[in-house]
Amino acid sequence: MLIGLEEKIEDFKKLIKEDKLRQSYLFFGEPQIGKFTFASSLVNFLESGEFIPLAGGRPLIDAEFFLPDQETGSIGIETVRRLKKFLYQRPVVSSRRSAIFDSAESLTPEAQNALLKIIEEPPHSSLIIFIARETSVFPATLVSRFVKVYFPRLSQKSIEKYLKENFRIDSSRADLIAKQSFGRIGRAIGISNQKSEIRNQETGDNLGEYIEEVILSLRKNLLKNSSKLSWLLKREELLKRYNLNQKLQSKAIQNFVNNE
Repeated sequence: MLIGLEEKIEDFKKLIKEDKLRQSYLFFGEPQIGKFTFASSLVNFLESGEFIPLAGGRPLIDAEFFLPDQETGSIGIETVRRLKKFLYQRPVVSSRRSAIFDSAESLTPEAQNALLKIIEEPPHSSLIIFIARETSVFPATLVSRFVKVYFPRLSQKSIEKYLKENFRIDSSRADLIAKQSFGRIGRAIGISNQKSEIRNQETGDNLGEYIEEVILSLRKNLLKNSSKLSWLLKREELLKRYNLNQKLQSKAIQNFVNNE
């Protein structure tokens, strides 16, 4: 379910119906607020007619997802070359060949330069969606060619309502989780599913619970700790989404806390 994004859904459906969908978009906003889910739902709609998240790992024929390399943490020029080859093929079942770049701030300068050439003259039947936290991570020459779509945090009430309706959580627990989610629906769902139980392979401690404790501590002074809190929330998101080395991530978080 795409909570709090109903207006955006209708806007994009209208663009598609009127054949006004552009070729390049930048979805930006804080982590875990639905950018990737919305993007994947959009390309699913183009292919299947259903504006819903992909389920059961079902692959899309006319869509590709590009992620940072697990070893380097970046998206390099070779990925852009693959993108170009993919986009210039004719769609099979969809009206567009769609590409989604998650964590697009990881694009190397060389990759950004190569992308600029594609975005300046994109195939008419292409759609590229970049997902990032901020617009400032891209050079002006590139970001000026995106249609920028901002994804704000959700209200505590809307998250609480969603949890009670979809997770059979009582009001007090839903209220607590909603407060701890900081307006991020992805974080709220993760807490509800207890997906944050990531084990520290070295010590056996529950890394997820440790992250929760640090986040709650930083939250006591949001003004002072806003940048640190954002870093930790992003790290938590990466731990849940990708199969990262748990021992290295644990050390990184411990160093972060010890340097407070």
